[in-house]
Amino acid sequence: MGTLGTSHTEYPKLYADSFNATLRAELADDPIDDWKITGSASCLHLRNTDTGLKLRFLKEFKFEGSVPPAGMNRLRREAWAQPVLLDQEVSGVRPLKDSEIVLVWTETNGVFHCSAYQPTGTGRFPKGAPCIALMVLPMEGNFEDMSFNGGDEDNELLVPRSNIIVQERKKETVQ
Repeated sequence: MGTLGTSHTEYPKLYADSFNATLRAELADDPIDDWKITGSASCLHLRNTDTGLKLRFLKEFKFEGSVPPAGMNRLRREAWAQPVLLDQEVSGVRPLKDSEIVLVWTETNGVFHCSAYQPTGTGRFPKGAPCIALMVLPMEGNFEDMSFNGGDEDNELLVPRSNIIVQERKKETVQ
């Protein structure tokens, strides 16, 4: 991404801010159906108008873990301490209005990578926030032609081939 000659290794915060601002401007010019830009211009948050789900774009945490700790920001602390999304029963008009997914991006040698996480705790510097990794998002190719191929058994995701239970007999020791 062109950042007017700003080095992303020497100025990582400026680079991240520039990336988020550029993506925010692109999404404002070419909106995604059912997603609305929210929050201040200094960040990038999207809210789904149907479900209420919030997406927060952040640069990958450079220390331990992918999602940065919540820090002292009250709204981020509340979002990071939300109930686990996969354990919730959803209902109502906007069933996910209190749920937030963090899209963590990073750039290496001109290639962008993005993964979706749900924070499950606030974390504490220098460690990132505890979270559940939801999925790795593709960052190249023709996105309109992409689809989940559930009909081909060789391409199934998260389907075990067989269940094998291995039990080892433990030896008791008498002292």
